[in-house]
Order: sequence, then structure tokens, then C-alpha cells
Amino acid sequence: MHLAHIWRYPVKSMAGEELNVASLTVDGIEGDRIVRVVSPSGRILTSRTRPALLRHHGTLGTGGQPLVDGMDWRDPQVAEAVRAAGGPHSSLTLDTGEGRFDILPLLITTDGASRTSAVITAASVRIS
Repeated sequence: MHLAHIWRYPVKSMAGEELNVASLTVDGIEGDRIVRVVSPSGRILTSRTRPALLRHHGTLGTGGQPLVDGMDWRDPQVAEAVRAAGGPHSSLTLDTGEGRFDILPLLITTDGASRTSAVITAASVRIS
């Protein structure tokens, strides 16, 4: 199998980061979608309805701390940028629960892999 790219999106609906190595857990890529943009009612705001969110980049800093454009996700400047992109009352919230992923996840596999029904439960993946 050839794996060309691995991407992680620490902040849902913002641009992500390409990885050379990723740890896979039963919840997916470690550090993926652990912060999200929400409305005052708690509704998740996505780039489908707020495309300006994609102008910002979510990454993980040292120790797994989510960053937005290189700043701590709780920084007041980040909050201001999120409101400008997501709406005047939008904010960021931490979410490490299983429900943080889309309802209909996209799974890409090869014909050969699907025939063998191989399942990965935890692994480290390296791009070479």
C-alpha cells in the first residue's frame, strides 16, 4: 500500500497540517478535531457555511496544545479572528469526545484491503 499524505485538523473547519508521522488510535489520528468553532447555541460551525474559517490554520504545539495560526487557541487575538470568520458570537471550544467527528466519516480503502478485511486498531504511520 502507498500512503501519499497524512493530514490532521486539530481545529475542525480550519486548514490543517500535513504530517510525516501520525499516531492512530481507535478515535482516529491523535490530536484530530479536538477544538471546534461553535455558535452561542453550541451548534458546530463549519467551513461549508463559514468558508473564511479556512483562512486559519490549526496545528498542535508542543505537548499536544492546539494552536490557531501559531497562537494558543485560547488567545484573545484568536477569539477575535474566529468571530471575524465564524460570526460575531462564535467561539472555540475543546472537545475530545468520540462525537467530535462527522456523522458520516469518509473511509478510503483499496480493493485489496477491503477483500482482506484488515482492521487497524492502533498504529504509528510514517510517510517515506
